[in-house]
Amino acid sequence: MNRPSPGSFAVTLDAAIDESGLSLERLQHHLAARGVRLSRSALSYWRRGRSQPERDTSMVAVTQLESVLGLEAGTLTSQLGPKAPRGRWLGEPACRIERRRLWPQLRALSGELKPPPDGQLSFWSIHDRMLLDEHGAERALQVRMVAEATVDGVDRLMSYYQADSSLTADPCYHYVRSARLGQVCVDRATGMVAGELRLAQPLTLGAVTVVEYELRFPPGPPIDHYHRRFTRPIAEYVCQVSFGPRVPRNVRSFEQRGLGGPEHPGRPLSAGGTHAATLALRDVRPGICGTGWQW
Repeated sequence: MNRPSPGSFAVTLDAAIDESGLSLERLQHHLAARGVRLSRSALSYWRRGRSQPERDTSMVAVTQLESVLGLEAGTLTSQLGPKAPRGRWLGEPACRIERRRLWPQLRALSGELKPPPDGQLSFWSIHDRMLLDEHGAERALQVRMVAEATVDGVDRLMSYYQADSSLTADPCYHYVRSARLGQVCVDRATGMVAGELRLAQPLTLGAVTVVEYELRFPPGPPIDHYHRRFTRPIAEYVCQVSFGPRVPRNVRSFEQRGLGGPEHPGRPLSAGGTHAATLALRDVRPGICGTGWQW
């Protein structure tokens, strides 16, 4: 097995803390109850990749962290690379938004679905194509993702979709390419859809995969926007909305830092003679990017 990159420990720890919902103070309390004293700043540095555990006492703390966070023994310790000069770790703190903050409805499905820690994949690009029917309702979503493994052993990708209203029936995956469909969970009341896309074989550190899928929707009301939520930066994002025979009066891109936050309008987009609008972005920050329109 190849040695994981120095960032692998930080990525896994950061994601595990996010998924646990525990604050750093609560982690300190749980560790103290197990006889381990660790400062909040040390925990913060570890999860941000600014330093690494090196001393024997720190290694004991890491093994206890695995237990507190519900990780299998060795999940964190196996990802520690060589010692960094004078205890400093390479790289700057990762920019991210906790998955549970962008996908709050996912928590109800997590117990059944058990999604992997966020951050195991770094996405080079995501291309979305939203197809609307003659009434302006969602008909299908086609997605193409290019992703690189940040740790060894990545065996699946997750797909998430949140409808604006309740669902009358379950959306279905029409096709999945370069992977196979695993477990799918749907909450019709909240409109949350989550699915596993299982890879043919686990990815090693640095390996790149391209996965495509199409999600088809049951009949629903007309919509006036489509967006994607990013927990981490991405180099390229392209979104095309195909409006069908019904073309909106105007189309514009928008951004949000988080759910419920202010919507920042972007540039106007043209549907042109193709009845489709395309949004193309580079170096996308964590948050929400999308396309909105008025009928």
